[in-house]
Amino acid sequence: MKTIAIVSSVGGAGRTTLTTALAGLLAAREHVALAAECDPRNVLALHFGLRENAREGLVTHLAGGPGAGDAWSRAALQSDDGVLVLPWGSLADGHASDDPRDDDASALLDARPGWLRELLARVDLPAQTIALVDAGTWPSAHARQAIDAADLVLGVLTPCATACATLPRLIAALVRAQKRSVFVANAVVPARQLHMDVVALLRARLGAAMLPYLVHADTGVPAALAAGENFCLSAPSSQAAHDLHGIASWLSHWSTGASLDAPDELLAQHVARGSTP
Repeated sequence: MKTIAIVSSVGGAGRTTLTTALAGLLAAREHVALAAECDPRNVLALHFGLRENAREGLVTHLAGGPGAGDAWSRAALQSDDGVLVLPWGSLADGHASDDPRDDDASALLDARPGWLRELLARVDLPAQTIALVDAGTWPSAHARQAIDAADLVLGVLTPCATACATLPRLIAALVRAQKRSVFVANAVVPARQLHMDVVALLRARLGAAMLPYLVHADTGVPAALAAGENFCLSAPSSQAAHDLHGIASWLSHWSTGASLDAPDELLAQHVARGSTP
């Protein structure tokens, strides 16, 4: 199984939206697709059509207790587009995302390095499965677990100053972890000069590590979520859907071991030079 961690250094970058869309598109390309959530927000299943937050999931296994051993497998869902979904779940029924028990989960994750990697290795799926892990905002224990489990890290960038300011530390962490990493700009509005200036700067700094696809902002994305629909199926001719197809195609080729640009050396050079996007 190939594992891809979807990470960002700012909140609201669109990690969950991309995880959902890319998993569906990979399933449509006849990959076995697994979407796993390592994020205390516990909203991934909502993006796949579940009407309420998942009660059981990976955190149930993490916390232990009666029945925890197989609770995470019971929590698995099959989406309408053929994606296997593993939600994060709740430490208690209906607890909010800012519940102090989230700190307990973070402490457990820090105390058990490699936990997510080992758990995903136990999933009985074909070797050609692609697992997409929707990770909590970096830096966090949840993001560190996802990065540790990953064969590839997909960094989601927003065209804003905060993303640019926090990116060098994220790159340095990925280089230390020796993870192959690529980046994509999300929610880009070409009519906004600031957006295009930031994207141009990111491309100049990241080089081959920046995928050649921009995911354009589209009001149809939140509308599809509200309607419980797959955005790429509900608006197949939209620019954003076209962008997502391009990223899914790149990931599909990467998963087969096809020869693609290797950005790792470039990232290491930026860290060594102290270069900052």
